[in-house]
Amino acid sequence: MSMYPDPALLVLRVVIGGVLIPHGLLKLGIVGKGGSIAGVAGWFNSMGLRPGVFWAYVATLAEIGGGLLTVLGLGGPIGPGLLFGDLVVVTIVAHWPQGFWAGGGKVGWEFPLPLAAGALAIALAGNGAWSLDRLLGLTYPDWLLPAWLVLMAIGAGLALGVRSTQAPKAA
Repeated sequence: MSMYPDPALLVLRVVIGGVLIPHGLLKLGIVGKGGSIAGVAGWFNSMGLRPGVFWAYVATLAEIGGGLLTVLGLGGPIGPGLLFGDLVVVTIVAHWPQGFWAGGGKVGWEFPLPLAAGALAIALAGNGAWSLDRLLGLTYPDWLLPAWLVLMAIGAGLALGVRSTQAPKAA
């Protein structure tokens, strides 16, 4: 049985990172229709993710920076770890309340959950041979992956903790 993990990881990296980069650029108004950090900050504030401007910048940098590192296969688990942390928060805060399905003006968690799983899979598997890490001969210490994922979990937990204390209460 022959397997092709390197092209598989390349496909995963390009698709996952390639979806998240424009999602971050949307928040800067560079692509799409009229996005802005101020608009994202207001939306985040309305959901209790305060201060909204801080979390808007965190999400934007995670999506653009993490997406770029993931597509390039650079930085070991750093890029996909950023995407995973970002997607865990966005799934819980913005998509979980809308139910599973995307459609009818709602985007349920059927869309961001596989992106989060794909990002985590890349972080766990590594970037593969078809990556800038391999091309440049970069290696990372064994402790980096677990330490980085713990750091991302702490960041996601902090965002969700802040939100749990400040989210508007349902009527």
